[in-house]
Amino acid sequence: MTRNLIIPLITFILFLSAFIPEKDNISNSLSHDPNSRTDTFNVVHYTINLIVPDIKDNQVYGIVDLQIQPLIKDIDTITLDLFGFSVDSIWIENETIINFSYDGRFIDIPVKDEIHSKSSVVISVFYHGTPCTDPGWGGFYFKDNVVYNMGVGMKSYPHGVGRYWYPCVDNFIDRATYDYFIRVPENYIAVCPGELKETYLHNNSSITWHWFLEDNIPTYLSSVAISEYEVIRDTLKGIERMIPSSVYIRPDLKNKADSSFSEIEKYLAVLENYFGPYRWQRVGYIGVPFSGGAMEHATNIAISESTITGNHSFETLYFHELAHSWFGNMVTCRTSGDMWLNEGWASYCEALFINHKYGKEKFMNYVRDNHYKVLMYTHLRDNGMRAVYGIPKEFTYGSTVYDKGSDVVHTLRNYLGDDQFFPAVKKYLDKYAFNDASTEDLKNILSDQTEINLDDFFKSWIYSPGFPHFSIDTFMVHRNENSYDVNVVIEQKLKGTDELYNSNRLEITFMNDNWEKETALFSFSGRKGENHFELPFKPTIVLLDIEEKVSDAITGYTRVLKKTGEYEFEASFFRQSVEKITDSALVRVEYHWVTPDTIKSKDFNGKFLTNGYWSVNGIFPEDYNATGYFKYFSKQSRQSAYVDSTLLVDDPERLVILFREQPGQPWRQIPSRKSNEKLQNGVIVKHLSSGDYIMGQIK
Repeated sequence: MTRNLIIPLITFILFLSAFIPEKDNISNSLSHDPNSRTDTFNVVHYTINLIVPDIKDNQVYGIVDLQIQPLIKDIDTITLDLFGFSVDSIWIENETIINFSYDGRFIDIPVKDEIHSKSSVVISVFYHGTPCTDPGWGGFYFKDNVVYNMGVGMKSYPHGVGRYWYPCVDNFIDRATYDYFIRVPENYIAVCPGELKETYLHNNSSITWHWFLEDNIPTYLSSVAISEYEVIRDTLKGIERMIPSSVYIRPDLKNKADSSFSEIEKYLAVLENYFGPYRWQRVGYIGVPFSGGAMEHATNIAISESTITGNHSFETLYFHELAHSWFGNMVTCRTSGDMWLNEGWASYCEALFINHKYGKEKFMNYVRDNHYKVLMYTHLRDNGMRAVYGIPKEFTYGSTVYDKGSDVVHTLRNYLGDDQFFPAVKKYLDKYAFNDASTEDLKNILSDQTEINLDDFFKSWIYSPGFPHFSIDTFMVHRNENSYDVNVVIEQKLKGTDELYNSNRLEITFMNDNWEKETALFSFSGRKGENHFELPFKPTIVLLDIEEKVSDAITGYTRVLKKTGEYEFEASFFRQSVEKITDSALVRVEYHWVTPDTIKSKDFNGKFLTNGYWSVNGIFPEDYNATGYFKYFSKQSRQSAYVDSTLLVDDPERLVILFREQPGQPWRQIPSRKSNEKLQNGVIVKHLSSGDYIMGQIK
């Protein structure tokens, strides 16, 4: 049944009775699993009829027809979510139901006789009231002459808040198609997901906008936005078809929007190249006066107007939201604990876009900066180190899910290799298209497609908190007649977890003074691993993961330096000043976010600052002369609130640097001094050498 909403307001007044809840007394949290109803019935289709008679009145009047398909015999009650409204009446197939109940959160509708032996029925809910907003982020808003929803509530549970504006089954896995009939005052446009089918002009000059979404979505991706919009239309060239696009924007931002959204076709091309054809009816964005962020409503992405600047400064935000058309909208996480499947993957897609548009160096910087953020801040923002899977609901939309989730996707990609990773991900998206999936589903299909057992990888990287740390313990070289045998031992340490990672796969790179290079794969499990390699040259250095393909407890840079000057290694808390160089130098600087293997010294009478240390390695020409600045944080600095590290010091005047040529050796104090430069908290070491460095504090 489809109904255009043309109902006198007296209808609602007549039905007002005991169904008026006090919102302050309504709990917006479920004690049970929000997915619990999905094995008893399914909502196949919603027809949402909504009147917004006055944009400034904060009131809506609605009838929603839910086409419901029973999944079990003898179902006797249909329970729907609707938060904080007045329910005026309920019909089943045009018959009034008297004995329903509504507590301001759930509508319980007896259906045993009405639904018996039928394949589906239509339940119509008549309601009105003032929609709600989430205490933190999301919900339904009347703001600055715009009416709009943001489909996720950060502090609501379940997090989808379709129930804030229409009766529904509000979880991630109940998916339905939609018709929207939104009646608004003259001169206003109502925009919803899907395709605009028609408009109706009424005698009082109000207009009903009819939109139809042919692909199913969960309720949190359903949306409406109403204002005096203008539209920027285009047709995008997809890999299989031409795809209509639209950007709805208020007139005063139209010129800026023309520029800010000028590269949508490029976004689409990148995503289709990596993950397969775009499957929705259109690509759509809409500007709303939200305080910040965006929401990936299907084909109707809500973008904060503050990001429409007339340039591309927020292009990764626009791209992230479009990436949800694959990760989140088309394949939706099954539970809030699986949210990294939506947000971690969309976040990593930002890096893929940076690589496509700006090249490998910018891509590496983007990935590195994200990894630094994860190691530096994520455990503080999310109140502890957490696994990306099974995140508590209060951190569903936290840094672990977004930022560490992106870290994990990057590591998984390189664990499998691009030739296997991207085809396998396409298979995952194909199999679960317009359905929900779990983390275990992802693991199983990637394992099946690549024929690589991912049990150990998922156990450690996804189901467990913390990080591994991998470093070269020793390497020994033996000369043969025409080659060199190299024996390498890698040691694993841990940060924020107690269980060692197994089935590890790391790239190891050998170089000599002539810059000859060979890279091989090093596989091992447990605390230490030993591998043997045969090389055509004698290596001067052995470097681990110089392409930064593994998001372990290290942040590092590899750079080729050709001239004197200052070089920042920000994510490694290090700056280098090159005073003399006549030939190219390869410099690899790493900050290790773990305690080194040995803390001993013959001549140092003081305290080691043991939460981290540096390695400086590379191929240095004979006349190379550089000064290193090792950064610390003063307890009085603004950043100190975010630093969980013994780089946070209270007496910088007693800081010193200790050095060793290689792991296992005792540390020795070397000449150093505190930087006197304004705003530069650093300890200076002149004449840098290859080896490890650590801060200490003299007594």
